[in-house]
Amino acid sequence: MQKADRLRRWLTAYIPYLKVHPDKLQIYIESGTVNARRSATLSFAYGYTVKALFMDYAGDANDIIVPLLAWIQREQPALLRKSDSQPFGFEAQLLDADTADVEFSIDLTESVLVNLRADGSGYDITTLPEPDFTDAFAGVTATFSDAFAGDEPLMLGGAD
Repeated sequence: MQKADRLRRWLTAYIPYLKVHPDKLQIYIESGTVNARRSATLSFAYGYTVKALFMDYAGDANDIIVPLLAWIQREQPALLRKSDSQPFGFEAQLLDADTADVEFSIDLTESVLVNLRADGSGYDITTLPEPDFTDAFAGVTATFSDAFAGDEPLMLGGAD
């Protein structure tokens, strides 16, 4: 399950609070399943909920949401096509007037292709990329990833 690790790396790279306090982020997986059926291949898919817990967070929630939406657009774009327009959920525990523990829950999938080698020497495993929905919304050119140039953020933090 590679997306959970990529989520950790993305959040610690693009959220200023986590650059200073990477130990204040916990990533864990719950409610995982493996989806498979008998077919010509041994391919399968993981389905799971990843939790991202920000502990003692004192920043602006928008500084989390924008990078998180950009990561979802990159790693699980189907979530941005959901009919309920809710790509993830969150809960928060207010610790005091300035800080909170904030936990995000994101339902993810990872498809895995398994091909038997023709010579019978085993199999090759490939995690498949997500489908590209770039042109799925006619007339919409803005993306959450517009806030990032390659892997460098153009802007993080709220404008006053």
